[in-house]
Amino acid sequence: MWTLILPLISFAVSAAQPADAQVTPRAAQVQLAETLASADAIHAVSARGKLVSFAIDRDGESFRVEAVTRGNGEVVALTVIEAGPALGDPGSLSWLADEAAQATAITTLAVDEDGAVTIATSEGRAYMAIPGRGSGGNIAVEARWAAAWNSSDS
Repeated sequence: MWTLILPLISFAVSAAQPADAQVTPRAAQVQLAETLASADAIHAVSARGKLVSFAIDRDGESFRVEAVTRGNGEVVALTVIEAGPALGDPGSLSWLADEAAQATAITTLAVDEDGAVTIATSEGRAYMAIPGRGSGGNIAVEARWAAAWNSSDS
């Protein structure tokens, strides 16, 4: 009898969790890097408390990528939510997709008092994404410089 019930219990538990639910912080960090790397466009980053959200387009669809962080900014959970059709423009933070493709994991999303998000990778690189900015010039280099300057100020 138990051999018939156990598979049903297992199915019920797995069905209760979303398909993209993460069980470890490291899995969420790796998935965040992969998700941003696969984006056709990254439009925005915003933060509210310990929740950091990215607005991205991929394969003609728009998604909200929500990372939950600890107080120190460590990424501990990730959810990807469909948000309708793609916006279709290049996105002011799309440079981040190329940078994320070079990372194994995005480990930290530290938000400062102005809402700027410092994004740190497992390889030790850091980038600052500032809401409302990101167009023109060599953005990845500027973002690395901003993150380095901001951390040396502390």
